[in-house]
Amino acid sequence: MKAIVYDVVGAPALVRDVAEPDCPDDGAVITVRATGVCRSDWHAWRGHEAVPLPHIPGHEFAGVIAAVGAQVRGFAPGDRVTAARIPPTADQRSTVVGVSIS
Repeated sequence: MKAIVYDVVGAPALVRDVAEPDCPDDGAVITVRATGVCRSDWHAWRGHEAVPLPHIPGHEFAGVIAAVGAQVRGFAPGDRVTAARIPPTADQRSTVVGVSIS
């Protein structure tokens, strides 16, 4: 799949091929249809907030669920969802809070 990626703080972001994500048992894979690059993305790119590198910006998105893990309830492939923030702690890094927009 294609994504905008930056490898170095402040360096130009490039469109690159990246690996397709695996679907965890307690998560989902979402085909992103639209995303924004917000001020927190800009701060991370400028080095004001630490992010692991390489980094793919765009944590505010809308898309369609492509796959759900075996433990997921209430969401199914084909559901349209959106997420508007990054989880606040490392324990929740694989959590995506979805809101149906269908």
